[in-house]
Amino acid sequence: MMTIDATHCPLCQSKNRCAVEQGESIEQCWCLSQPFPAKTVLDSEKLANRILDAESCLCQACIKKLKEQEERQLYKQVD
Repeated sequence: MMTIDATHCPLCQSKNRCAVEQGESIEQCWCLSQPFPAKTVLDSEKLANRILDAESCLCQACIKKLKEQEERQLYKQVD
């Protein structure tokens, strides 16, 4: 069984730099100004379960990768 560490991203295991986990307020967290990917990107049941089971925040790099995946999906729909 994997140990839950709320300071690490559940996808890549890098530090997620969550302000709350560092003892600061949510208003100070980088995620408030970050556009998150649409739910359709997270529809992969395996990916969604991994994020939910971890009970920790994603890191900026993983959010960026998911946003890029979302953009690719949108372009495919337009073609």
